[in-house]
Formats: sequence, structure tokens, C-alpha cells
Amino acid sequence: MDEGSESLHPAIRGLKTVCRCNNIKYKTIEKAIREGACTLAQIATRTTATTGHCGGSCTPDILQMIAEHAPAYAQQTPKPASTPPANAWWVKK
Repeated sequence: MDEGSESLHPAIRGLKTVCRCNNIKYKTIEKAIREGACTLAQIATRTTATTGHCGGSCTPDILQMIAEHAPAYAQQTPKPASTPPANAWWVKK
């Protein structure tokens, strides 16, 4: 994410690509957080962000998003996350 993304209009910020390898947008990660994903592994499971061939160069940006957005949604009841199969290609071993 670019520095200064916080000053952008939410609609514009939502269209920014956070994970370039898998083309995951800011709004997709924000939605996953709203739905209860509050760890990097849960974000990766729901969106495939951080699982690209680069090895997760977007990880710092996603951790920042979790820190910013997760507290706002902590009071809401999260939806259960589906657990990926252990041999799924996107699960880091």
C-alpha cells in the first residue's frame, strides 16, 4: 500500500491492489476482516493474499490493515472461517 492511502476517499482506497501477485484489492481484505479474519493466516485462507510467488511482500501492509480495522469489528460476532485442507496449494508449510 502506498503511504498516504489513508487520505484517499474510501472508494478509491478500496480499489488499490494490496497483493500484486494474486491481484487482491484493499476492499477484499477489508471485507475479510469485517467477516472475522483477524490473523494473517485467516486473511490468507479467505483471500489468498500473502501466498503469491513473491513470498508475501504484502504482509506488512496486511498486518497494518488488521491493526487498523480488526478493533473496529471486534465487537461483532465473526462468521466462522472455513478451514482449508492441509494439502491445499496456498497453505504455507
